[in-house]
Amino acid sequence: MLHCNMADAEGRLELEYVLAALWHARRDGDLARLARLGHCEVQRWARARGDQTLSACARALLTDCPYRSREEFICAIDRVIAQVEHAHVQLIAHDRTGLSL
Repeated sequence: MLHCNMADAEGRLELEYVLAALWHARRDGDLARLARLGHCEVQRWARARGDQTLSACARALLTDCPYRSREEFICAIDRVIAQVEHAHVQLIAHDRTGLSL
């Protein structure tokens, strides 16, 4: 039981790190970092947790290239960030209720 709780806590902390890094890169307008985080880090976390929706959203970030404009890429990044935020809310709710997702 303790091992399971620790694994859940580690997964939540990893997601919080990725989310914070995404917010920081988004605020700085660092497109290269946003692309790497949005594709590699988000997809790695989603695959490890079995979150197919988030994984597909992160994968689409690069498979939908090339983007017609910077704004179109930023919109795609914002969709990924929204999905990561949703996954974070679900993890927090899971931690509080103890129910499986």
